[in-house]
Amino acid sequence: MQNNQFHIDYELLIQLRDGNEKAFSVVFETYHRYLYVLACRYLMSDSFAEDAVQYTFMRLWEGRETFDYKAGIKNLLFTILKNYILNEIRHNNLVVQKNYELAQFTEEMETNFLHELEDADFRSHLYRLIDQLAPQKREVCLLKIQQGMSNQEVADAMHISVPTVKSHYTQVIKLLRSQLDKIIIVILALRHLM
Repeated sequence: MQNNQFHIDYELLIQLRDGNEKAFSVVFETYHRYLYVLACRYLMSDSFAEDAVQYTFMRLWEGRETFDYKAGIKNLLFTILKNYILNEIRHNNLVVQKNYELAQFTEEMETNFLHELEDADFRSHLYRLIDQLAPQKREVCLLKIQQGMSNQEVADAMHISVPTVKSHYTQVIKLLRSQLDKIIIVILALRHLM
């Protein structure tokens, strides 16, 4: 039986290498479910698994003339799928790491930003900018800056979630930072003239 399967694979490979679309369809019908189940097991998502299988068959078709088929079609498909899955996992881990680094940077940026608020001139310009914010963002910002509330305290006071508070505050800090950088330059220039 195994010898018979090898013969069928070999015939398919020859036809596939020649660009025979029917041979490709046979390979697809034979292996797509197997590959999908494997991809689901590792990617834990139907849509990611579908993307992985689609990519695998796309690579098979594009590389049909150059692939080494000595180990058989099934092993070749498995290798393409495995490499795709490993790349996706690496990419997802990199995204998580970058988001973590960004969160750390945001906390550091927030701390530095609050230290700069000590300057009275700076503070007056800050409040003018805060007054121009959307109402919910303005309230989040004022509760944190004026009353020194934590994210949880602000969330409780405003009846919103902590992630919403963090999101509003991070957006406000970035916006204010860009506006206040311009004001800082003007204030420093004026102080130099005095």
